[in-house]
Parts: sequence; C-alpha cells; structure tokens
Amino acid sequence: MKRRVRLRLSVRCWSLVLLLGAFGLSACVQGQRATDTGDPGFPFGPSAIGFQPLAYVPDIKPILDQDCLSCHNRREARGNYSVATYGDVLSDQAPGDAASSLVVTGSPGGSMYQYYSGDAVTKSTMVFRWLVYYNAQQTR
Repeated sequence: MKRRVRLRLSVRCWSLVLLLGAFGLSACVQGQRATDTGDPGFPFGPSAIGFQPLAYVPDIKPILDQDCLSCHNRREARGNYSVATYGDVLSDQAPGDAASSLVVTGSPGGSMYQYYSGDAVTKSTMVFRWLVYYNAQQTR
C-alpha cells in the first residue's frame, strides 16, 4: 500500500515540475517582429515573387502573352477562351474566387499548368494571387 502512495506522489510531483518548467521557459520567450519577408509559399509553394501587389498590365499580361496567347487568341480560342485582351481574360472568371477556371487550370495539376515556361510555380502563384487576392485589378 505504501508503494502505491509513493508512486502516485512521485507522478504528481514530476507533473508539477514539468508544468512549472514549461511556464518558466515560456516566460523567457519575447515577442519580436518577423524578419523573414520572403514569400510564404502560398498557395503552391515558395516562389520568386515575394510580397508585391499584382496587376494585369505589368505582371499577368506578359505571362499570358508568352505562354497562353498562341493557343488562346481571338482567332483560335481553344476551349472557347481567349487571353488576347483584359476583357477576354476576365470573361467567365470571378475575381476573388479561387474556383475560377483560370486559377484551376493553371494551378499545379491543372490542365494548363504544363504550358507555363520557366518557373511555373511562380507564374501560377502570380495568376492565383492576381485573380483571387487583388481581384484582377488592371493596373497599379
């Protein structure tokens, strides 16, 4: 009987020691401003763009012109979709909606992702952020 009482006291004592130790360590941690201003990698992983406001004319149009326009122009418009103008790009898209077809097809695993030249993750992330976070703004 004495052994059980000692064991219970021992477990309680160790629990108390660990609890006090955790509080003691947490008191040493001080809040500091973040020094890492790099890209958090959302939503597709780390990319080369970092944090910057995005707009169609300076940021997205060059991507679409280079990687999409040859098949999605006004003459050919594969999939009945053109990226020839800002208005064409936004047809049937919902700024602010991550389920928009431009985002879904251009995301990793999407049917158009493979056609991004160079750093596909960065380009896909830029299109996503432009349409969803920056509501497809045309200029800065």
